[in-house]
Amino acid sequence: MFTFFKVENYTFPKAEIILLTVLFIAGLIAIIYSFKHKNELHKVAFVIILIFGILTVVTTPTLISIDENEHFARSDMTSLGILIPEYQKEGYVVSDLVYQLQNNMGQTIVDNDFYQDPINNTKTFYDAGFPQNPFYGYILSGFGILLAKLLDLSVIWAMWLGRLFNLFLYAGICAIGIKKSPNYKMALLVISCLPMSVYQAASFNVDGFVYSFCILSIGYFIYMYKTSSLINNKDMAFFFISILLVSFFKFPYGLFAFFIFLIPREKFDSKKVFLVSRGIPIGIMIISMAYSLFYASPQLENTFRQIHFIQANVSPEGQINYMINNPLNALTFFLQSANLIPEMVTDLFRFSFMQWIYTSPVLSILYLIFFSMFCFIYPHEISLNNKNRLKIGIIVFLIYIGILFIQYLSWASVGYNKLDMLLGVYARYYIPLLILFPLIFCLPASVKIKNFDLKVILAVIIFLSGTLILTISTFY
Repeated sequence: MFTFFKVENYTFPKAEIILLTVLFIAGLIAIIYSFKHKNELHKVAFVIILIFGILTVVTTPTLISIDENEHFARSDMTSLGILIPEYQKEGYVVSDLVYQLQNNMGQTIVDNDFYQDPINNTKTFYDAGFPQNPFYGYILSGFGILLAKLLDLSVIWAMWLGRLFNLFLYAGICAIGIKKSPNYKMALLVISCLPMSVYQAASFNVDGFVYSFCILSIGYFIYMYKTSSLINNKDMAFFFISILLVSFFKFPYGLFAFFIFLIPREKFDSKKVFLVSRGIPIGIMIISMAYSLFYASPQLENTFRQIHFIQANVSPEGQINYMINNPLNALTFFLQSANLIPEMVTDLFRFSFMQWIYTSPVLSILYLIFFSMFCFIYPHEISLNNKNRLKIGIIVFLIYIGILFIQYLSWASVGYNKLDMLLGVYARYYIPLLILFPLIFCLPASVKIKNFDLKVILAVIIFLSGTLILTISTFY
């Protein structure tokens, strides 16, 4: 708390005192609820995400999450009934509400009166809005905006309700995944309550959708891996569908489907079902790759980014040809990707993606220490042999390289071979991989600590509280 405060906040600490009081009450409620429902961790996760997520919804300044203005524009399109945006020469059809909020980006409701303005439903055009993303990632946030319009609320409520419904989806899906998993529940809870996860889920960004459905898929995988009964088609369908939905946003996460190969043959009730389970992951990769190549990529060009692509000579086809003709340079480039790992590991635990605006290195390092200890010594109640751990490690590596490769094709100039911000590779893309780290690194003989679960939950609550104090000390 003391590391976040600025000098002026000691002179005028009203906002900090109010928030500390709120956080004390919220944390106390969460701790009591956790103690009374220690055998129902899905409910504990749901309550913690909602309590701290709602505080994040209302305290985070206007559209300050990464690309939130574009995600808001896409959500507004959805509220207008436009599920598949159509590009026109002026841009994409939105309501003027998008500009009402964008013109006040980064502002809070304190010392500003824009939030009292009525919603302007006049149709206008916007030059972006992630048209390449599937519509289902914006249904609930779009419904929140629609509700604000129907109730004739002010502009701030369009933002708050949209964020809130995104948060509801995230909390609900995470809770379902944790409930389904017979073991490994605490690991899923810790990842679902990761500060950056909650921060993104409490915005218009679709990262929350991706994170939650990855947690859901791993919950179903753990269930199928641990169950003593035969795997039924319903569970397998939920597992694969959740991964397919994610792969349309982040293609490399389609590799999660290959976790089915870790489940023994005898768990399937017939040879036919077994063979089908082995073929579906390949089908998911083919479908999501086709979507990315033939729909998502062309749609991305129908935005303001097209000017950058032309000026910077960005061409996926040209990049691939360059790599084929210069294999040594390409190999060197991807070998250098290991240099990104230390920075990525630290950035995974930042509260805010926009670290150039506000962040806390102290909080990042402390959370990294906490999560590392949690991975190694917590009794995760799931034992994998070294062969299966290696398989998971290979999937993690392929996803890491896959995301890097896609960003390289999508953003780098042809022949560009430096690892920097121009590639657009950010740590938040890799948050779902954290779900797998305890599976890989947990020690066979875990340390026994009295009330271990409650202490882990207490740490989770402290870090979430710290990130909210960081926001208040920065903007209020």
